[in-house]
Amino acid sequence: MAAGVLTHIFSSMTYGYGKSVFYTVLIAHFGWSRTQLAAAISLSRLETGVLGGVEGFLVDKFGPRPLMVMGAVIMGLGFIMLSRINSLLDYYLVFIFLIVIGQAFRGNIPLDTAVATWFIRRRGTAFGLIRAATAVGAAGVVFVAWFLTEYGWRASFVAIGIGTIVLGVPAGLVMRRRPEVYGLRPDGDTPDTKAEIGTASTEESEHSSPSVAAETSDVDIGMTVREALTSWPFWTITAAFALRSGTTSAITLHAIPIVEDMGYSRTLAAGVLGSIGMTSLLGRVGGGVLNDMFGTKRVTLVFMTTLTISFLILAQAQTIGHVWLFVAIYAPSYGALAATLPAIKGDYFGRRSFGTILGLSGIPHTGLSMLFPVFAAWVYDTSGSYKTAFIVFAGTMLVATAMVVTLKPPRYRTQKDT
Repeated sequence: MAAGVLTHIFSSMTYGYGKSVFYTVLIAHFGWSRTQLAAAISLSRLETGVLGGVEGFLVDKFGPRPLMVMGAVIMGLGFIMLSRINSLLDYYLVFIFLIVIGQAFRGNIPLDTAVATWFIRRRGTAFGLIRAATAVGAAGVVFVAWFLTEYGWRASFVAIGIGTIVLGVPAGLVMRRRPEVYGLRPDGDTPDTKAEIGTASTEESEHSSPSVAAETSDVDIGMTVREALTSWPFWTITAAFALRSGTTSAITLHAIPIVEDMGYSRTLAAGVLGSIGMTSLLGRVGGGVLNDMFGTKRVTLVFMTTLTISFLILAQAQTIGHVWLFVAIYAPSYGALAATLPAIKGDYFGRRSFGTILGLSGIPHTGLSMLFPVFAAWVYDTSGSYKTAFIVFAGTMLVATAMVVTLKPPRYRTQKDT
């Protein structure tokens, strides 16, 4: 958990939310359009989606450690090379083929698989704490913006690259595989403790020796990849959260330009983006706890509804006060759904092939996360305003909410035949 938290904090500060800080700086330096730069970031998401299924399979087979170490090195070198770019083509090549690949190998899939493997009854809370680290990292965006102003974007990329390697490699080395390998049980349970997963009824086989449990994988309960792919919940959950990912990706990328377009400073704009991350901390932790208390479906419905309302507010925003109102509603909703996404997949599909299922379901997420930021940039470039894009995003979230309503309680085979 500690290694995952550290990884998420630094990645959020320099990559997840940090991209928006560099967005306007690179546009000003090179004269690129918003659509050109957004397209580069969006194309990178396509690559991440292609890698998702393979990455999930590798995590299920080898564990998160080798992927996270390799990813930290690749991503760190990518940022260092990004400091030397002189053209849009240079940016595309370095960002997509080094930074994005590195982030994919050290990001959500290996970390989420580790959490889903080590926690069952406390899964929602565990995911909430991991996602809370992303919110903490968002507060560091203000520091990134200050460093950028003081030392320039080239020096900033070098510093980020070195930090990624120095922090990421040790964090990857301490990651572990399934608890049964070490004679342990999920949630810290003893061998005679029965596990519970989501709302599914579970009756695990009991073994007198932890080594036997590890060998027979008696707690590797849940769906196979084939079972998941042929189930209605897989496609419903995937589609609904893909729509959510597309809309929130657009906000993360365009948040700073939105505030700057109102005539406010880059520092204030970075503060707004950072406040989204910090305020989402409430949703990430609280959403995780609520998932364990009330179920992931109920929590998803509530916060998808409030997310829809926030987009309608942003569509009408004209002052910084309107923006802060948007943040107050959007950020907790965004955070809660971030914690709910892996938890609801764990509830519906179990631990058996969690990494592969997570990776495959991420492909549509990637596609819409690629499309929506470019769509928002195109709307701005053609109309001079983001308003139409935000109205479309509100309608999109209504569709996603309706999809979640159709979900039935999770059901899958929970006892290994022996």
